[in-house]
Amino acid sequence: MNKNYVEKMRNHLSGESIRIKYNVLKNDAGHTDEEIKEICPEIKIFSDLEFKPHGVVPEGVMSSLTFDNGQFVSVVGGGEGLYGDGKSSFEVGFPDGSGGIDVEGWLSPEQVTELMVDIQSKSPNEL
Repeated sequence: MNKNYVEKMRNHLSGESIRIKYNVLKNDAGHTDEEIKEICPEIKIFSDLEFKPHGVVPEGVMSSLTFDNGQFVSVVGGGEGLYGDGKSSFEVGFPDGSGGIDVEGWLSPEQVTELMVDIQSKSPNEL
């Protein structure tokens, strides 16, 4: 990607929330998630997850990521009892805002990224 364009977009989006940056770059400018990552490396997306074998579920994979706002996601899939095959669909656990954990299953990598953007976009007073 052209360095001048990247710098121009960074300046244009400076001070905006992660959600706004992502929406402008994805929906308005039509960038891929990897291009968004090049322009705004602070936005965490599916490719930032580093999967390893699940510690409890045979044949499962797992990853987790904590965001700058203190929120996190736990992403699993592939093993018996998990809501995703660990390749094209995944189960995501994340704080529900009241001390518990919400779980969404059978999410595509794109849907996992959307959920990650939502979670990392929350301000500390929304937590």
